[in-house]
Amino acid sequence: MKKSAQKSHSKKIDPTIRKKWFKDKRWIVPALTASVVLVFTSGAVLLRPPTQPKQTQSPPTETKKILPTEYTPLPTPDLRSGNSIEAVLKNRRTRRDFLDKDLSLKQVSQMLWAAQGITVDWGGRTAPSAKSTYPLSVFLIANRVAGLEAGEYQYISGDRTPIHQLKPIKHVELQKALYEALNESSFKNAPAVLVITGNMDKMAESYGGIPHDKEVYLEAGHVGQSLYLQAESLKLGMVTITGFNEAKVKDLVTIPATDTIIYLVPFGIPKQ
Repeated sequence: MKKSAQKSHSKKIDPTIRKKWFKDKRWIVPALTASVVLVFTSGAVLLRPPTQPKQTQSPPTETKKILPTEYTPLPTPDLRSGNSIEAVLKNRRTRRDFLDKDLSLKQVSQMLWAAQGITVDWGGRTAPSAKSTYPLSVFLIANRVAGLEAGEYQYISGDRTPIHQLKPIKHVELQKALYEALNESSFKNAPAVLVITGNMDKMAESYGGIPHDKEVYLEAGHVGQSLYLQAESLKLGMVTITGFNEAKVKDLVTIPATDTIIYLVPFGIPKQ
């Protein structure tokens, strides 16, 4: 018993050292401060919600129309036929009723060339233009044309070098929509429609900024007569329509805002 008591007593802290610790109290305040800071820091870390990964905002998606980039080459136009100019002039008529039959790409190609095809190396076309301005554009609405999907196209004649191609704009069914919107019987069975537009600003530029809209309308008239003669030579029928609501047409057909629609030209195989 004495040995155990002595052993336990030997492990006690020297009273002199303990007295010295408590006498020097300068270490207590920094130690307590550090403990408090550590506790609050740990709590803040534990209670903080998990960091969400930063989301990169993607740019707004633009809705675009499908615009195919490949142009459609057209068959080479014929420069001779078995019909004399006198014969087609004599037989030329407005024909509004068409058979429910497709047109060939060759027939459409010939009509487009007659409207604005390039005929000489300096860029002259099948229809004259004041100051060689050529402010007209020709668009094709293909309803039933062999080799073409139904939709809108722009005729690209070329500048000096003949290109003679179609630029696809949009694949869309417009035959019924045009017929119902314009209440015109000639659109009911027409396998194709040409849209002739004019850029009045382009013509004004050729006259030093002075408007010359009359020249644009006259030029469209020249194109209309060329189309009538070509249609007669091909045994096709057509009609030039000017009495339409332009706003309704532009709601359906993709036309540049700078252009005025002058003619709508339904054409096809006539019933008579």
